[in-house]
Amino acid sequence: MTQLSTSGRALLETELRAAVEAAKAAGDRVLQMRQEGLRYGRKDGWELVSEADLVAAEMLHAALTGPFPETGWLSEEHEDDSDRVQRERVWIVDPIDGTREYLQGIPEYAVSVALAVEGRPALGVVYNPARGEMHAAVCVDAIERESRLLPGKFDVLVGRGEKRMDEIPSLPRGARTRGVGSVAYRLARLADGEAHAVVTGYGRAEWDVAAGAALCLAAGLRTTDVLGGEIRLNQPDPHVRGLLVAAPALHRHLRDHFDRHY
Repeated sequence: MTQLSTSGRALLETELRAAVEAAKAAGDRVLQMRQEGLRYGRKDGWELVSEADLVAAEMLHAALTGPFPETGWLSEEHEDDSDRVQRERVWIVDPIDGTREYLQGIPEYAVSVALAVEGRPALGVVYNPARGEMHAAVCVDAIERESRLLPGKFDVLVGRGEKRMDEIPSLPRGARTRGVGSVAYRLARLADGEAHAVVTGYGRAEWDVAAGAALCLAAGLRTTDVLGGEIRLNQPDPHVRGLLVAAPALHRHLRDHFDRHY
């Protein structure tokens, strides 16, 4: 992505405000639906989906495509349109990241809204309505926050299921893992400085990670797939090869460890 002009920055700020308002409205609605009671089922026989996922998806679609009709759309709850790959700007949305936690009443789910520009994260919004937490940032032109010292002990956020099933990649000495439901919310907490790293060896859909990745980039964290590759968005096959996110020195330490052990 080229250096932002004043008009380019102004457009991103307008898009960010729209994304924050849309995420807030959708999140508050799904919280209300959770309190009132709702139906749910499984997509393709296994993945959980609720009425609230679908309601939030339509709210977000209307709120974001109306003001920005030329922007493409990629969402977990909408049929994918290959036309998006030709668009310079694309919204990447997960109406409820962490549907299992949402249905179980665990306050670790989030509405996740990202904008990709030329295949890279440009802004991210992660809203956890259960805790009233709004995380939002533009990440274009962000600079990595260089760090020279490695913490003796460091907290790594992983998936609740990964923690429970002992499916976490081998980590170096000093790592302490903590399970958190939504991957978008995990990344938002990391960006806010509540841990030192996020690691997952599992492949993820772009809508799971795009907004959280933007927040971490804005916070100066090195944000890659688990193999150390750049996270590219709006791909024909919208998936990411796991995640490895940390300050640069710790990221290098973790990558070196993975290289030695895998």
